Amino acid sequence: MRRFLVTATPPTTNGDLHVGHLSGPYLGADVFCRAQRLLGNQARYVSGGDDHQTYVVTTAQAVEQAPEVLAARCTEQIRETLRLAEIELDAFTSPDRAYLRHVRGFFTELYQRGKLVRRTWRFPYCQRTGRYLLEAFVTGYCPECFAATCGAICETCGHPNDVDSLLYGQSTGVRAAAEVEQREVPILVLPLEDYREQFVRFYAEHRDTMRPRVLGFVREMLSRPLPDFPVTYPADWGVSVPLAGFGGQVFNVWAEMLPGLTHMAGIAGADWQAGSGYELVQFLGYDNTFYFSLAHLGLALAHGGLLTPTAIITNEFYHLDGSKFSTSRRHLIWARDLLVKHGADSARFYLALHNPEQQTANFTEAEFVKAVDAGLREPLARVEAALAGHHPVDGPEPALLRRYRHRMRRAYALETFSLRQAAQSTANLLALLAARAATDPDLAWHGLRAIAVLAGPLLPGLTERLRTRYAT
Repeated sequence: MRRFLVTATPPTTNGDLHVGHLSGPYLGADVFCRAQRLLGNQARYVSGGDDHQTYVVTTAQAVEQAPEVLAARCTEQIRETLRLAEIELDAFTSPDRAYLRHVRGFFTELYQRGKLVRRTWRFPYCQRTGRYLLEAFVTGYCPECFAATCGAICETCGHPNDVDSLLYGQSTGVRAAAEVEQREVPILVLPLEDYREQFVRFYAEHRDTMRPRVLGFVREMLSRPLPDFPVTYPADWGVSVPLAGFGGQVFNVWAEMLPGLTHMAGIAGADWQAGSGYELVQFLGYDNTFYFSLAHLGLALAHGGLLTPTAIITNEFYHLDGSKFSTSRRHLIWARDLLVKHGADSARFYLALHNPEQQTANFTEAEFVKAVDAGLREPLARVEAALAGHHPVDGPEPALLRRYRHRMRRAYALETFSLRQAAQSTANLLALLAARAATDPDLAWHGLRAIAVLAGPLLPGLTERLRTRYAT
């Protein structure tokens, strides 16, 4: 038996989950955990509200609400949306006093052990607002792929940036360039270049459990000197730094996330310590690859006593009418609206069938309805109609259902995990059963019994009904 500790990137609490969120790490991690339990393994699934993102501040300003009020409201909305989607976590937390103590203690220990280094960093500073312009407070163009982006990370290519490398950077809230000046601030960083050899060995050992784009990204980053990763920066929203000489600073929210997740794991009854017997599996959008594949891994290596990921399972962007879902730009369909209108099983089926697991995908509600009707509702209705009043003959499971079992186990396995394969295999079997049900009702009956068990991680509500009706 294997034991898995599974994480999904904490969602930013500046809005509810949209359909793009749902199609990404949250559904994938839920299906994976349910599947592992079906296969006889253990799995703990944790995440929580990412309250300290600067996007919470910018959204709060736009809606004229205090950031902490917005974050609390959005956290409850996210919890309810996850419930409607039948996504079950062992812990979904928000920062509290215990969380803050844990985060501060983690970085204080690294600092005292000499793992974090003082560097002088240049930041743009707005004289009118008294704010340093970082992350959501600054926009420009990525120095790597030239796409429009905010500060810190490019959502298009996933490469990090800073004020010196961001092209044509400007404040998101200040029109007059004269109001912005450059200031030098001493901050704490993790020198990622110091861990180069460990990164190389780590990814050589884990190449079979990492998505290809993760490996490609890491190779690209390792082809040049690795950047210093800012662990603190000057801001007033986040976990304040308790160390002398760094007053007026908070921990970088992306650095905070690692000890934050270890805290959540403890609440879920899991142990993030190395040697605990857990395998760490992390689900995330590709745009967060730098943080999890290098920054968090570097922090874990610096600590020396934490689990490092067995697998990093990324998804690509989900587009709405041709462009990326975005809460900050309000280009979205709320996941809750889709779930209330169509139900959890329909949403889970479609978002798995068209999942952006290794390629971008595009969502339209018309295509959603068409695909769910053709791939799930209509063939299932035909099979059940053909079985009305049928009394099956006991006998061995048909050979083709053993093949379905094999394909589903492969779709659920860590090394070959694929929502698309699980959904497509189930849709294909349903189509076959619908075509054969009238002439071979025993096959159809056995087929629905197999789906009732093996598609359970994907379609929990539907398969519970099938198990009751067909007595699996």
